[in-house]
Amino acid sequence: MMKKTMSLLGLLLMVTALNAQKLHSTAEIMRVMIDSKLKYEVELMKKPIPGKDYSDKLNYHNFYRVSTDSMIKTLAYTFSEQSKPLFNKAESLFQSNPDSAIYYYKLALKADPQLFLVMTYIGQVYEQKKDLENAMKWYKKAISNNYIDYMAHWFLADAYESTGKLDEAVDEIVIAQILNRNNFRIKSAMNRIFGLANKSTEDWSFNPQVKIEKKSENSISVAMDEKWIGYGIAKAIWEFEPGYKASMGIKINEHSTLEDKECLASLLVSLENAKVNIDKDPQLRVLKEAVLSKYIDEYIYYEMILPENPSVAYQLPEETILRIKDYILKVRNK
Repeated sequence: MMKKTMSLLGLLLMVTALNAQKLHSTAEIMRVMIDSKLKYEVELMKKPIPGKDYSDKLNYHNFYRVSTDSMIKTLAYTFSEQSKPLFNKAESLFQSNPDSAIYYYKLALKADPQLFLVMTYIGQVYEQKKDLENAMKWYKKAISNNYIDYMAHWFLADAYESTGKLDEAVDEIVIAQILNRNNFRIKSAMNRIFGLANKSTEDWSFNPQVKIEKKSENSISVAMDEKWIGYGIAKAIWEFEPGYKASMGIKINEHSTLEDKECLASLLVSLENAKVNIDKDPQLRVLKEAVLSKYIDEYIYYEMILPENPSVAYQLPEETILRIKDYILKVRNK
Protein backbone atom coordinates (compact mmCIF):
# COMPACT_ATOMS: atom_id res chain seq x y z
CA MET A 1 0.00 0.00 0.00
CA MET A 2 1.43 3.37 -1.00
CA LYS A 3 1.99 5.90 1.74
CA LYS A 4 -0.15 9.00 1.22
CA THR A 5 1.78 12.25 0.97
CA MET A 6 0.47 15.76 0.68
CA SER A 7 1.12 17.55 -2.60
CA LEU A 8 3.10 20.75 -2.76
CA LEU A 9 -0.04 22.70 -3.63
CA GLY A 10 -2.07 20.99 -0.91
CA LEU A 11 0.53 21.83 1.73
CA LEU A 12 0.57 25.49 0.77
CA LEU A 13 -3.22 25.69 0.62
CA MET A 14 -3.50 24.24 4.10
CA VAL A 15 -1.23 26.94 5.52
CA THR A 16 -3.00 29.63 3.51
CA ALA A 17 -6.44 28.47 4.65
CA LEU A 18 -5.57 29.42 8.22
CA ASN A 19 -5.39 33.10 7.30
CA ALA A 20 -7.93 35.65 6.15
CA GLN A 21 -5.06 37.39 4.33
CA LYS A 22 -3.75 35.44 1.33
CA LEU A 23 -0.17 34.27 1.63
CA HIS A 24 2.16 34.67 -1.30
CA SER A 25 3.63 31.58 -2.91
CA THR A 26 7.38 31.04 -3.00
CA ALA A 27 7.33 31.91 -6.71
CA GLU A 28 5.53 35.20 -5.99
CA ILE A 29 8.03 36.07 -3.27
CA MET A 30 10.90 35.33 -5.65
CA ARG A 31 9.29 37.62 -8.23
CA VAL A 32 9.16 40.43 -5.65
CA MET A 33 12.88 39.92 -5.01
CA ILE A 34 13.75 39.85 -8.72
CA ASP A 35 11.69 42.97 -9.52
CA SER A 36 12.89 44.89 -6.46
CA LYS A 37 14.82 48.16 -6.66
CA LEU A 38 17.00 46.72 -3.90
CA LYS A 39 19.86 44.37 -4.67
CA TYR A 40 19.54 41.08 -2.80
CA GLU A 41 22.83 39.20 -2.61
CA VAL A 42 21.86 35.56 -1.94
CA GLU A 43 24.45 32.97 -0.93
CA LEU A 44 24.74 29.69 0.97
CA MET A 45 25.91 29.97 4.54
CA LYS A 46 29.45 28.86 5.32
CA LYS A 47 29.06 28.24 9.08
CA PRO A 48 25.97 27.16 11.05
CA ILE A 49 24.34 29.64 13.42
CA PRO A 50 24.43 28.45 17.06
CA GLY A 51 21.17 28.32 19.00
CA LYS A 52 20.22 31.29 21.16
CA ASP A 53 20.32 31.10 24.95
CA TYR A 54 17.00 32.28 26.39
CA SER A 55 17.64 31.07 29.94
CA ASP A 56 17.62 34.62 31.32
CA LYS A 57 14.22 35.40 29.80
CA LEU A 58 11.87 34.29 32.54
CA ASN A 59 8.45 35.09 33.89
CA TYR A 60 8.01 35.79 37.58
CA HIS A 61 5.36 34.90 40.12
CA ASN A 62 4.22 38.44 40.78
CA PHE A 63 1.47 38.93 38.22
CA TYR A 64 -2.20 38.14 37.95
CA ARG A 65 -4.66 38.93 35.25
CA VAL A 66 -8.18 40.22 34.93
CA SER A 67 -10.26 39.15 31.94
CA THR A 68 -13.26 40.95 30.48
CA ASP A 69 -15.31 40.27 27.37
CA SER A 70 -13.07 42.58 25.34
CA MET A 71 -9.58 42.31 26.84
CA ILE A 72 -7.08 40.57 29.11
CA LYS A 73 -5.20 42.83 31.52
CA THR A 74 -2.08 41.66 33.38
CA LEU A 75 -1.41 43.41 36.69
CA ALA A 76 1.40 43.27 39.25
CA TYR A 77 0.50 42.20 42.77
CA THR A 78 0.50 44.95 45.40
CA PHE A 79 0.23 44.42 49.13
CA SER A 80 -1.92 46.62 51.34
CA GLU A 81 -0.74 47.95 54.70
CA GLN A 82 -2.89 45.28 56.35
CA SER A 83 -1.78 42.28 54.26
CA LYS A 84 1.97 42.96 53.99
CA PRO A 85 2.99 42.28 57.64
CA LEU A 86 0.75 39.22 57.76
CA PHE A 87 2.31 37.86 54.57
CA ASN A 88 5.83 38.55 55.85
CA LYS A 89 5.02 36.76 59.12
CA ALA A 90 3.76 33.73 57.18
CA GLU A 91 6.91 33.71 55.05
CA SER A 92 9.13 33.71 58.15
CA LEU A 93 7.24 30.69 59.51
CA PHE A 94 7.11 28.74 56.24
CA GLN A 95 9.85 26.24 57.18
CA SER A 96 9.78 26.24 60.95
CA ASN A 97 6.08 26.27 61.79
CA PRO A 98 3.85 25.31 58.83
CA ASP A 99 0.57 25.45 60.78
CA SER A 100 1.25 29.03 61.89
CA ALA A 101 2.37 29.91 58.36
CA ILE A 102 -0.99 28.73 56.99
CA TYR A 103 -2.76 30.77 59.67
CA TYR A 104 -1.00 34.01 58.71
CA TYR A 105 -1.25 33.34 54.97
CA LYS A 106 -5.01 32.99 55.38
CA LEU A 107 -5.15 36.22 57.38
CA ALA A 108 -3.22 38.01 54.60
CA LEU A 109 -5.61 36.60 52.02
CA LYS A 110 -8.60 37.71 54.09
CA ALA A 111 -7.13 41.22 54.30
CA ASP A 112 -6.55 41.29 50.53
CA PRO A 113 -8.60 38.67 48.62
CA GLN A 114 -6.85 39.47 45.33
CA LEU A 115 -3.52 38.13 46.56
CA PHE A 116 -4.08 34.90 44.62
CA LEU A 117 -0.41 33.94 44.84
CA VAL A 118 -0.97 33.37 48.57
CA MET A 119 -3.28 30.49 47.63
CA THR A 120 -0.33 28.82 45.92
CA TYR A 121 1.87 29.30 49.00
CA ILE A 122 -0.83 27.81 51.24
CA GLY A 123 -0.88 24.81 48.91
CA GLN A 124 2.90 24.53 49.24
CA VAL A 125 2.71 24.44 53.01
CA TYR A 126 0.05 21.71 52.92
CA GLU A 127 2.23 19.74 50.51
CA GLN A 128 5.16 20.18 52.88
CA LYS A 129 2.90 18.69 55.57
CA LYS A 130 2.19 15.73 53.23
CA ASP A 131 -1.45 16.78 53.06
CA LEU A 132 -1.78 16.44 49.28
CA GLU A 133 -5.57 16.67 49.28
CA ASN A 134 -5.55 20.16 50.76
CA ALA A 135 -2.47 21.11 48.74
CA MET A 136 -4.23 20.28 45.47
CA LYS A 137 -7.38 22.06 46.62
CA TRP A 138 -5.44 25.30 47.13
CA TYR A 139 -3.44 24.96 43.90
CA LYS A 140 -6.69 24.54 41.99
CA LYS A 141 -8.14 27.54 43.80
CA ALA A 142 -5.13 29.63 42.75
CA ILE A 143 -5.48 28.49 39.12
CA SER A 144 -9.22 29.17 39.14
CA ASN A 145 -8.60 32.75 40.25
CA ASN A 146 -5.44 33.36 38.22
CA TYR A 147 -4.89 30.95 35.35
CA ILE A 148 -1.39 32.30 34.58
CA ASP A 149 -0.03 31.20 37.97
CA TYR A 150 2.65 28.90 36.55
CA MET A 151 3.78 27.84 40.04
CA ALA A 152 0.31 26.55 40.90
CA HIS A 153 0.22 24.49 37.69
CA TRP A 154 3.75 23.22 38.36
CA PHE A 155 3.14 22.21 41.97
CA LEU A 156 -0.24 20.70 41.09
CA ALA A 157 1.58 18.56 38.49
CA ASP A 158 4.01 17.39 41.19
CA ALA A 159 1.09 16.54 43.49
CA TYR A 160 -0.66 14.60 40.72
CA GLU A 161 2.59 12.74 40.07
CA SER A 162 2.85 11.83 43.76
CA THR A 163 -0.70 10.44 43.72
CA GLY A 164 -0.12 8.44 40.53
CA LYS A 165 -2.33 10.60 38.31
CA LEU A 166 0.17 10.86 35.46
CA ASP A 167 -2.21 12.08 32.75
CA GLU A 168 -3.24 15.02 34.92
CA ALA A 169 0.38 15.64 35.89
CA VAL A 170 1.36 15.77 32.19
CA ASP A 171 -1.35 18.32 31.42
CA GLU A 172 -0.44 20.61 34.30
CA ILE A 173 3.32 20.56 33.83
CA VAL A 174 2.93 21.38 30.13
CA ILE A 175 0.73 24.38 30.99
CA ALA A 176 3.33 25.49 33.54
CA GLN A 177 6.01 25.34 30.87
CA ILE A 178 3.93 27.32 28.38
CA LEU A 179 3.46 30.00 31.04
CA ASN A 180 7.19 30.18 31.79
CA ARG A 181 8.78 28.89 28.61
CA ASN A 182 12.46 29.10 29.57
CA ASN A 183 12.34 28.00 33.21
CA PHE A 184 14.90 25.21 33.55
CA ARG A 185 13.38 23.69 36.69
CA ILE A 186 9.94 23.41 35.10
CA LYS A 187 11.54 21.84 32.03
CA SER A 188 13.33 19.30 34.23
CA ALA A 189 10.06 18.46 35.99
CA MET A 190 8.36 18.08 32.61
CA ASN A 191 11.05 15.67 31.40
CA ARG A 192 10.70 13.61 34.58
CA ILE A 193 6.90 13.41 34.34
CA PHE A 194 7.04 12.70 30.59
CA GLY A 195 9.48 9.88 31.29
CA LEU A 196 7.15 8.34 33.85
CA ALA A 197 4.25 8.68 31.40
CA ASN A 198 6.28 7.07 28.57
CA LYS A 199 6.12 10.23 26.48
CA SER A 200 8.87 11.57 24.24
CA THR A 201 11.27 14.00 25.89
CA GLU A 202 12.95 15.02 22.64
CA ASP A 203 13.86 18.68 22.87
CA TRP A 204 15.11 21.25 20.38
CA SER A 205 14.83 24.95 19.69
CA PHE A 206 13.70 26.85 16.62
CA ASN A 207 16.95 28.02 15.07
CA PRO A 208 16.59 29.21 11.46
CA GLN A 209 19.88 28.99 9.60
CA VAL A 210 19.47 32.39 7.99
CA LYS A 211 21.52 35.58 8.34
CA ILE A 212 20.15 38.77 6.76
CA GLU A 213 22.10 42.04 6.78
CA LYS A 214 21.71 45.45 5.22
CA LYS A 215 25.04 46.10 3.47
CA SER A 216 24.17 49.53 2.13
CA GLU A 217 21.15 51.68 1.36
CA ASN A 218 20.22 49.51 -1.61
CA SER A 219 22.01 46.21 -0.90
CA ILE A 220 20.77 43.31 1.26
CA SER A 221 22.85 40.21 2.03
CA VAL A 222 20.94 36.95 2.53
CA ALA A 223 23.03 33.96 3.65
CA MET A 224 21.36 30.66 4.52
CA ASP A 225 21.67 26.92 4.76
CA GLU A 226 20.28 25.19 1.67
CA LYS A 227 17.34 23.80 3.68
CA TRP A 228 16.35 27.32 4.70
CA ILE A 229 16.35 29.04 1.31
CA GLY A 230 12.58 29.49 1.16
CA TYR A 231 12.50 30.92 4.68
CA GLY A 232 15.46 33.23 4.15
CA ILE A 233 14.12 34.76 0.96
CA ALA A 234 10.67 35.40 2.47
CA LYS A 235 12.18 36.82 5.68
CA ALA A 236 14.41 39.21 3.75
CA ILE A 237 11.40 40.50 1.78
CA TRP A 238 9.37 41.04 4.94
CA GLU A 239 12.25 42.79 6.68
CA PHE A 240 13.57 45.06 3.95
CA GLU A 241 11.35 45.26 0.87
CA PRO A 242 9.75 48.77 0.78
CA GLY A 243 5.98 48.64 1.09
CA TYR A 244 5.74 44.86 1.49
CA LYS A 245 4.55 44.82 5.11
CA ALA A 246 2.01 47.54 4.38
CA SER A 247 0.70 45.55 1.42
CA MET A 248 0.00 42.71 3.86
CA GLY A 249 -1.83 45.04 6.26
CA ILE A 250 0.99 45.21 8.82
CA LYS A 251 2.47 48.43 10.21
CA ILE A 252 6.21 48.97 9.75
CA ASN A 253 7.25 48.50 13.40
CA GLU A 254 4.78 45.69 14.13
CA HIS A 255 5.40 41.97 14.00
CA SER A 256 2.58 39.70 12.92
CA THR A 257 2.19 35.93 12.91
CA LEU A 258 1.18 36.45 9.28
CA GLU A 259 4.86 37.10 8.59
CA ASP A 260 5.82 33.90 10.39
CA LYS A 261 3.21 31.90 8.49
CA GLU A 262 4.31 33.17 5.08
CA CYS A 263 7.98 32.53 5.83
CA LEU A 264 7.22 29.05 7.17
CA ALA A 265 4.98 28.27 4.20
CA SER A 266 7.75 29.35 1.83
CA LEU A 267 10.17 27.15 3.79
CA LEU A 268 7.94 24.08 3.58
CA VAL A 269 7.14 24.53 -0.09
CA SER A 270 10.81 24.94 -1.01
CA LEU A 271 11.69 21.81 0.99
CA GLU A 272 8.89 19.87 -0.67
CA ASN A 273 9.85 21.15 -4.10
CA ALA A 274 13.49 20.11 -3.60
CA LYS A 275 12.42 16.77 -2.07
CA VAL A 276 14.61 17.38 1.00
CA ASN A 277 14.47 14.68 3.68
CA ILE A 278 13.69 16.42 6.98
CA ASP A 279 13.07 13.35 9.15
CA LYS A 280 16.24 13.92 11.18
CA ASP A 281 15.68 17.66 11.64
CA PRO A 282 13.07 17.94 14.42
CA GLN A 283 12.23 21.62 13.99
CA LEU A 284 11.41 21.06 10.30
CA ARG A 285 9.79 17.67 10.78
CA VAL A 286 7.55 18.94 13.57
CA LEU A 287 6.74 22.07 11.57
CA LYS A 288 5.38 19.97 8.71
CA GLU A 289 3.43 17.78 11.15
CA ALA A 290 2.04 20.92 12.83
CA VAL A 291 0.78 22.23 9.49
CA LEU A 292 -0.77 18.90 8.54
CA SER A 293 -2.42 18.70 11.99
CA LYS A 294 -3.58 22.36 11.83
CA TYR A 295 -1.39 23.47 14.74
CA ILE A 296 0.66 26.09 12.88
CA ASP A 297 -0.38 28.96 15.21
CA GLU A 298 0.58 26.87 18.22
CA TYR A 299 3.95 26.02 16.64
CA ILE A 300 4.60 29.72 16.10
CA TYR A 301 3.66 30.64 19.67
CA TYR A 302 5.58 27.87 21.42
CA GLU A 303 8.66 27.60 19.20
CA MET A 304 9.12 31.15 17.92
CA ILE A 305 7.37 33.73 20.11
CA LEU A 306 7.44 32.46 23.71
CA PRO A 307 11.18 31.67 23.91
CA GLU A 308 11.95 35.25 22.86
CA ASN A 309 9.07 36.89 24.75
CA PRO A 310 7.77 34.54 27.47
CA SER A 311 5.51 37.24 28.97
CA VAL A 312 3.29 36.96 25.87
CA ALA A 313 1.85 33.83 27.52
CA TYR A 314 0.26 36.05 30.17
CA GLN A 315 -1.85 37.67 27.45
CA LEU A 316 -3.03 34.47 25.78
CA PRO A 317 -6.63 33.33 26.33
CA GLU A 318 -7.02 30.06 28.21
CA GLU A 319 -8.30 28.29 25.09
CA THR A 320 -5.13 29.31 23.20
CA ILE A 321 -2.92 27.96 26.01
CA LEU A 322 -4.85 24.69 25.91
CA ARG A 323 -4.39 24.50 22.13
CA ILE A 324 -0.63 24.95 22.61
CA LYS A 325 -0.74 22.15 25.20
CA ASP A 326 -2.45 19.92 22.65
CA TYR A 327 0.19 20.79 20.06
CA ILE A 328 2.94 19.74 22.46
CA LEU A 329 1.27 16.46 23.40
CA LYS A 330 -0.10 15.51 20.00
CA VAL A 331 2.64 16.77 17.68
CA ARG A 332 5.86 17.89 19.36
CA ASN A 333 6.20 15.21 22.05
CA LYS A 334 3.65 12.65 20.97
